[in-house]
Amino acid sequence: MTKAPFSVEWLSQSSQALKSPTEGSPHRAASAGHGPGSSSGSSLGGSARSQERPLRTAFSAEQISTLESSFQRQQYLGAAERRQLAGRMRLSEVQIKTWFQNRRMKLKRQLQELR
Repeated sequence: MTKAPFSVEWLSQSSQALKSPTEGSPHRAASAGHGPGSSSGSSLGGSARSQERPLRTAFSAEQISTLESSFQRQQYLGAAERRQLAGRMRLSEVQIKTWFQNRRMKLKRQLQELR
């Protein structure tokens, strides 16, 4: 079972078809029979890419204050502390974990600037 390689020309045509739907159907290159499974690949477009990245969390001033005070006490949270803080603040554990990671990186940058 060998797959036919996709040519640079075919890739160029399929990407241009996705960018400008007024010139033709985005499935035009796929329907020409240039490869198996190409119609499902070209139909993904930009919508699949926009769903790869999670949304940013806008923390309230009260949440930031709570997170900052927790960070001043302890820069690294264990699983139990993270669960407890997430429950108290009505945030997910992933949001808490990410905030602490970002805050540690901010502290690291600040310390490097001082040197």
